[in-house]
Amino acid sequence: MPNIKLSHMSHWKTIPYKQIDNFRDFYYEDKTNAAYFMDWDRILRYHKATGYDGIEIAPWDLTEILGLFGTPQEFTAFARDHGIEVSGMFHGCDDSNIPAKYDEVLAAGKAAIDTLKAFGGKHLNVCPARNYYGVGPLDTDALKASAKVITDIGRYAVDNGIQIGLHNEFFCAVNKENHRRFLEMTDPRYVFYCLDTAQIALMGDDLLDFYDTYAERICTFHLKDTASIAVPDRIRYSQDVEIHDEGWRWFWEPGEGVLPLKELWALVKKHGFTGWCTIEDDGAPDYLAAMALSSYYVNEVLGKIYR
Repeated sequence: MPNIKLSHMSHWKTIPYKQIDNFRDFYYEDKTNAAYFMDWDRILRYHKATGYDGIEIAPWDLTEILGLFGTPQEFTAFARDHGIEVSGMFHGCDDSNIPAKYDEVLAAGKAAIDTLKAFGGKHLNVCPARNYYGVGPLDTDALKASAKVITDIGRYAVDNGIQIGLHNEFFCAVNKENHRRFLEMTDPRYVFYCLDTAQIALMGDDLLDFYDTYAERICTFHLKDTASIAVPDRIRYSQDVEIHDEGWRWFWEPGEGVLPLKELWALVKKHGFTGWCTIEDDGAPDYLAAMALSSYYVNEVLGKIYR
């Protein structure tokens, strides 16, 4: 799609090598596909080959990436040689709801922006507060405290050419009963929204109505599908709800769940959205297969709607 650039969220967790030159030797160590997923050279090639122009990194990537490449700029240059750029990064504002933590949360947010700027990214996707379990429900004062510090982080971001996008998750303290109110508490000049299509639906909000209402605040997407709509409070507010030992998947590749993604993309076209759209394949048993399926659906199914 000419107006939308496709990125992929890095959920590989461990990539121990920058580039494996003696690939055949690695393969013969155990004769499995493990060697295919052990270096950034191949991972980035997979991104480009399956239709992605960007990668969104996560905080858990940083120590490993910087250990291999030394600086954000070296990683960026290496990725650019593969036709890939860093689109953004995820950041958790864990204690943003606690007024006494204001300085600490603001400093961490500014540091994340500085890091992302060094990688050349444009979107810092921010999850306010912590999980609902042990924190929620948030009262008005807690919401105001969180909105204040996140707005101030957003002001610093805009000053540095970056947009922060609120990112709600279905098990977090900012949840169905207050996430729209919270968005409206923040300053629209500095705080935008990263629409995670599955998380909104799992939370129990109406995906189409939310996007149509707040389209002007949407700066980017985390695009994924789900087959679980409006998860009950007793589940959303329980401990470690996202972890299922029996292999239950909350998230699916676009087109493999039940979300009205075609109808959403008609609204995306209506509002003229342009920019980065990040695919998230967290929970997939085969990331490379999931990347390809997701890219195909976005480009060949949703892309026809936008065009």
